Order: sequence, then structure tokens, then C-alpha cells
Amino acid sequence: MYNDFDFENRLKNIIWTICGNYDQNLESFEEFSNKSKNISIYYAAKLGARRKYIDWDMIRGYINHKLKNGVEKDTIIPLVEICSDIMVEENLLTERPGIYDIRKTGLEEIFENYFEVNAKTFIEKLKYALVLEQIGKYGNVDIKVRNILQEMKICKNSKDTLELLKNIEVLYNTYFDQDLSDIEFVYEQEIVNETRKIDIEKLNENFSSFMYEELYEDEDVNISNEIDKMSSSLLIQSIGDFKNNRDLKLEDNTVISIDDSSLEKIYERIEYYYGKSFISKEELKYIQNKICKNVHIGSRIHFTDGVLRSSCDNSFQIKYVTKHKEKNMSVFRENIKIYRRNITRLKDILTKTLVAEKEISRVYSYSGSLDANKLWRIGRSNNTKVFTKVEDNEKGGYVVDILLDASGSQSSRQGKVATQGYIISEALTRSGIPNRVMSFCSFLDNTIIRRYRNYDCPISENNNIFEYYASGNNRDGLAIKAVSEGLLNRNEENKILIILSDGRPNDINIKKNNSIRPAYKGRAAVMDTAFEVRNCRKNGILVLGVFTGKEEDLNAEKLIYGKDFVYTRNIERFSDIVGAYLKKIIKN
Repeated sequence: MYNDFDFENRLKNIIWTICGNYDQNLESFEEFSNKSKNISIYYAAKLGARRKYIDWDMIRGYINHKLKNGVEKDTIIPLVEICSDIMVEENLLTERPGIYDIRKTGLEEIFENYFEVNAKTFIEKLKYALVLEQIGKYGNVDIKVRNILQEMKICKNSKDTLELLKNIEVLYNTYFDQDLSDIEFVYEQEIVNETRKIDIEKLNENFSSFMYEELYEDEDVNISNEIDKMSSSLLIQSIGDFKNNRDLKLEDNTVISIDDSSLEKIYERIEYYYGKSFISKEELKYIQNKICKNVHIGSRIHFTDGVLRSSCDNSFQIKYVTKHKEKNMSVFRENIKIYRRNITRLKDILTKTLVAEKEISRVYSYSGSLDANKLWRIGRSNNTKVFTKVEDNEKGGYVVDILLDASGSQSSRQGKVATQGYIISEALTRSGIPNRVMSFCSFLDNTIIRRYRNYDCPISENNNIFEYYASGNNRDGLAIKAVSEGLLNRNEENKILIILSDGRPNDINIKKNNSIRPAYKGRAAVMDTAFEVRNCRKNGILVLGVFTGKEEDLNAEKLIYGKDFVYTRNIERFSDIVGAYLKKIIKN
């Protein structure tokens, strides 16, 4: 069989035979066929089993339901992936025991091609421990990880997808219903054998709610792609990096080729999808020639107020942005009392600090206005200051730019990011400090800068910040460079730039006119962003980074922003921290 030139067709037949449905779409086996024949056979068998035993439409509905109820995407999707894998494996090996030896050999061959195993976060350790078990090995895995994995084996006995999801719900409520931004929480508590009592009636009510059809209509495209990837991949694909660069995953080394005619059509459609530009073509060309250099050569900038507040006849996009605005506002309303308190507290901090700095004080001096009451000092004291003069503490005006990372990596927390931007802007506006709020993402070779409020807009314009939504990639360095140009043109003496980001600048490669725009990812992207931050500071802009990503990206954030960045898991302390920073800037 291994020597058969029609090997791929045989693999497709394995899928069809196991799933029992010849109408199923087929995947490409190129990723595994050049590494291991055994893993290719196992992959084909697994695809067939996944289609036979799992209702992926129901999985989509469940995950979307959980996300709408505030569950973190980075927790629920891997949890569903691991549990569904356990169920599928059990059914596949029961039906076809011969797969066991093929799986073991194939997984061992794949492990030999890894130069690094990804087992840093709690979820990654769970995946790693499960794959080791499938090979028949037990590595150096934390005992608490192994205990939870043992509890997850309950999914083996799931008769159908609905029962699987009920088991997942119990596991989630027992072990994962914590502060989900803390991936290490499991190491900070003792895991006991007694599971938390779950209200079964309430559980059944929750399950009946997520199966309504309207939940499917409201599905996020990014989540749908995640589910498609989950249904047609092996667990081992996400736990290691291959030795040879040519074997890297597509998303790590993507180059999109575009011909001239397609490129012009894309440029024409940018305004259709993102809204009309608020600056003229001549001004835009001047800015692009000035800032799109070096690593950003071949890039373009598009400044817009968005589809809701600029000329746009794309009704679908208007509905799409409106829907996201309503979702973001619902996140704000859920904790509206806390957020209003945050706004008031931050406004009070800023107002008191500004008033104190503007106070006029009189001090004794050797010149100025004569104070007759102090004439006795002459000839009787070493302190001969008998004059008073006025000292003005005014340090010049203040202006603030708030720049939000709107790349796809922020989609799971987009309501929180919009809320944080709104809190800062609302407090600044109430304090009388001019501020502008913008976001950035990239679409092909265009960096899209969306403006939600301008410096001197009325306070009602702050509601536009809830139009924020996340999509595409992020070219942080170019966005910072573009925004700082406008900030430097302000007359205020003290210019402040606050950037909310996840510490992961990353953009795809574009090939056009037989030339490839330089890669923008990893260390090169971090160093470029760090350079632009330092360049802003050199030009007199005070830059504060607000970190919204994962702990594993903190080192990149520190490299980019130095000591001037904020990271907190507690949203209630957010305004206090930003307020303390702004207070320090004003005083110093």
C-alpha cells in the first residue's frame, strides 16, 4: 500500500469508508504524506471518525453560546477540541482496533521531526499529556494536569454530541470557571476529587437555549474557521514546531500574490468595506511617501471614520458594524455601575491634578513686590527676602491620543477593549483634555486607521468607540508612526499617546509586481514597534502601553514599551492605574 502511486486516493477511501458518507469534502494530506505514511493513514481514519461521531454544527452553536456569555475563546475552543478528540479516539479504536498500532508509530515519527514541544500554558500541557498517552508514554507532566486529564476521560462514554457537550459543560464549570486570563490558576489551588455540584435542571435549560437557530445566524466568521480547523486537524499539530523551516504551517509563512489588475480593484474596494477616507488623496500620498519606508515599504494607509459615519453603500458591512456596536455596548451595560465609577474616579484624579498644577503661588524673593511686613529682616536676619513674586505652575496644555489594536487576535475581548477605550476617553473629555480615539488593523497591504472621535468633538461622540471590532492583522509600527504624525501637529505642549495592544505585531507578506513586501512578524516586528515608540518619545510624545494580551507575550510588551506600560487582570483597577500614570506625567 505504501508504494502505491494512488496513495492519496486510498486515503480518501478510508475517510469515506469510516464516515459512511461519500458526499464529504476531502482534505489535503500533503502536510503529513512527506513525513509519515502511518500518520497519513491515521489522519484519514480520524477525519472519517470526526465526521461520523461529531455534529460540528452543534459544536458551533455551543461555542458561540459560551462566547456570548463571556467565556474566553482561548479556553473553551481548546477544551472542546481535547474532549471531542477523546470521544472520537474511543469510538474509532473500538470500531477499528488496528488503528492503535498505526497511530502509535505515526505519532512517534512526527515527534522525531519536532525541535521544540509547545507545553508552556495549561491547555498546551493538557494536549501534550494526551498525545503522550496515545503513544503509550508518560512524560514529565504536572500531576495536577494529569488529574484533570483523567477527569476529562468521562468524554469517552459520550453516546452523541449532545452528551459530549454536557460533559464539557460540567468540566468547564468545575475546573475552568475562573479568571480565565490567568492560565496558571490551576497551579494555585488544590484540585479535590469532589466535583462542584452542578444544577442539572439549569444545565439542561442552558443546552436548550444554545440550539435555537438564531445563534447560528449570529456566528462569528473567525469562530467558524476555528471549528473547521478543529474538525480536520490532529491534536499533535498544535503542540510542536518542526525542525525544517519549509515544514512550517501556512499561517506562519504566508505570502499572498496579487496581480496589478486585482490590486487596483482592491484599492477601489477599501472604501466600500471600511468607509470613505477623511483626508484627501494628495495628503494621503504625502503621508505614505513619508512613513511607508524600510520594513513598511510597499504598505499603504487608509484613514476613515468607518462605514457608519462616512459615505458607504455597503449595507451588509453597515449591519455588521452595527451588530458589533450593540454587542460592545451590552458588555458595557453588564457592569455599567463599575464602569461609571471608574470614569468618575479617573476624571476626579485628572481634574484635581490639573487644578493643583494651575494654582498660582506667591513666594518670597530678592525682587518683586515689596512686603512691608518683612522689612524687619533687614539687618536682623540672614533671610533678607522682603519681596514677593508670583510663580505660575502652568505646564502648558495637554492632548491625548488613544490607539486601539483592532486585529483579529482581539476578537475574543473586543467588548472589553472598546470599554477600556471608552472609559479613558470619557474621563479625559470630562476633564477638558482634548483627546482622539483611533484603532488599527491591516487588510492585505493596507493599514486601516479608524477614527472614533476627534480632539474637539462633543462628549456624545465617545459612543462611537463602541463601533470598534477586530479583524485582520496588525502592523503596529506603521500605525504608531501614522497616528503620531497628527499628534505632533497639535499646539499643546504635552502630548500623550496611549496604546492598547496584545504585544503581538504581525502582518502577512504581499507579493506584487514580482517583489515581496518584507516579512512583519516575530522579533523583527517587535523591534520595529519598539523603535517607533522610542522615536515618538524622542520627538516629545509620552507613550503608555496598555497590555491586553496573554502573559506569555509580556516580554514582547516590555521590550516595546519599557517601563511605561500597564497590565492588570482586574478591570476595576484599570482606571486607577491609568489615572496614576497620567497624574505622574502631569506632575513631572
